[in-house]
Amino acid sequence: MKISKAFFLTVILFAVNVTLFSQTAEEWKKLGNAELDSANYDKAIECYQKALEVDSTYLDAYYNLGLAFAGRKEYEKSIDFLRKAITIKDTEADIYFLLGSVYAEQKEYDEAIEMFKKGIALEPHSPEVYSHLGFLYQEKGSYVYAMLYFKKAAQLGDTLARQYFTENEISWEDHFVEPDYKQIQRDIKNKQSNFYYAKLWERYRQGDTTMTLGEKRHLYYGYVFHKNYAPYGSAHNSKQVNAILDKENPTQKEWKQLVSLLDASLAVEPFNFRYLYYQSIAYKYLDNMLESQKNMQKIESIIDALLSTGDGLTKETAIHVIAVSSEYDYLFMNNLSMKSQALVNGGFDVLYLQPNEDGLEEMWFDVSQSLNYLNSSK
Repeated sequence: MKISKAFFLTVILFAVNVTLFSQTAEEWKKLGNAELDSANYDKAIECYQKALEVDSTYLDAYYNLGLAFAGRKEYEKSIDFLRKAITIKDTEADIYFLLGSVYAEQKEYDEAIEMFKKGIALEPHSPEVYSHLGFLYQEKGSYVYAMLYFKKAAQLGDTLARQYFTENEISWEDHFVEPDYKQIQRDIKNKQSNFYYAKLWERYRQGDTTMTLGEKRHLYYGYVFHKNYAPYGSAHNSKQVNAILDKENPTQKEWKQLVSLLDASLAVEPFNFRYLYYQSIAYKYLDNMLESQKNMQKIESIIDALLSTGDGLTKETAIHVIAVSSEYDYLFMNNLSMKSQALVNGGFDVLYLQPNEDGLEEMWFDVSQSLNYLNSSK
């Protein structure tokens, strides 16, 4: 799901009603703007400070000082002036957008997200801002929110977001497609097809980054026809795994042991995000970045397949899963915690969430395939 990161500071100079400010302050601002346009930040700052000597409440001067200091990469000073601008007028979306960009440059992602969202509340039709939010959530590893904001950006016409969805064969218009298990079964048995399961499995095992969305869907949903498919199965070594993860500084020997334990777990639950993620961490500490990256690619492949069936925000757009663990792991990978859950007639599982920064109350999953397996086993 990686796409090129492109945070930038958008120059938006406020329109000014000259009757509200002294002419001298206005003139200093215009001089500052000319210097700012030429990237002469020191001279621009001097001009804006002169404007404030004339009018200490001059909003544009505070905003443009924030912009100029950001240009000099003096981000703390930029933040100070932008926050002063907000105290003067807290209904200007552009101030929040610029402040969010400055925080993003410092990798203070939570603060950046907060500012962008405040700006969106004032100006909800800004595709670039939604795209920035997608980048920020991607950096935080919260793929569900990254996808939601990229999708909104694409719907509003953002070029980069649309390019991402086009290249990955995903619709930005929420045209989710339920898995057609009968068709999938036919496809994965055809040795001449790119969907032949043995081929897909080997590509997945190698962490292939070139798999199409259709191939990812056939890989994940096609597993229900595998002889080892057991949606309610689980490994029995969780205590050993947790004992190592709970240590403050595991030894190299223990990291190697963790890799082996998780190999055994993944033999039972091959698409378990949490196992793949923990193993990726172990590989990092063992300086095996290739295997670590393979695991992260596996996780992204599964997430892409899941999100092609729904976003989980409503019953109508429930995410189709083939195993119970996929529900909980999906929450784990997106920094969400479950409060309670309920099985709803029709094969749906709704997970009620603990309070979270985006105000999501519940996530819906279609678990009909797991229930069908359970009923057929009786």
